[in-house]
Amino acid sequence: MMKLFVYDHCPYCVRVRMPFAMKNIPFELITLANDDEATPIAMIGAKVCPILEKPDGNFIGESLDIVNYLDQLDGKPIFTPSANRAALNEWIAQTSVLFRQLLYPRWVNAPLAEFKTLSSRDYFTNKKQAAIGDFSQALANSEQYMKALEAHLVQLAELLTSEQSVNAHLSIDDIDLFGRLRGITLIKGLTVPAKVRAYIDYFSRVSHVPTYDDIAL
Repeated sequence: MMKLFVYDHCPYCVRVRMPFAMKNIPFELITLANDDEATPIAMIGAKVCPILEKPDGNFIGESLDIVNYLDQLDGKPIFTPSANRAALNEWIAQTSVLFRQLLYPRWVNAPLAEFKTLSSRDYFTNKKQAAIGDFSQALANSEQYMKALEAHLVQLAELLTSEQSVNAHLSIDDIDLFGRLRGITLIKGLTVPAKVRAYIDYFSRVSHVPTYDDIAL
């Protein structure tokens, strides 16, 4: 059986969990502590997740390479290539900072397996505060960031072809988009358009990746 090493919060890790469920591929899910550098470095030479251990004992360490490997296993791929839509690419670029400001300080305070220890929480906090600034200040500015994100989510609703795909067909863009959107369910009080929420709920259901609604902060 294949083993998948992840962090629960990681959008790239969400990506690779999706084809396992959507193609009924058995696997063992293993969540690493966020401050565990030794394990991933021993596998692929870098402190990153996700990492897939194949049945032959070899490893794959890039999320879309893992998705492609899993999708091609039976010779019947279900994910079409990215449509590379300019509007969707722009939406992702415009929201990336908002996602970091809203989610970094919430992830580390949520009851996630990778943050069970104080050392793992400190590791993440020190690393990510260097990128976005003090977490307490980011949380203090939550209302401002949430209003900005809500406006972008209205725009996203217009980009969704349906509640089951962002493009005309299921694609790598859905792998990427759900990986990002799952995180916003951790933001308590965020207003999400019905079409976007239905999209999140659909992919949560078919990918067996639960939302964060029950622990929203």
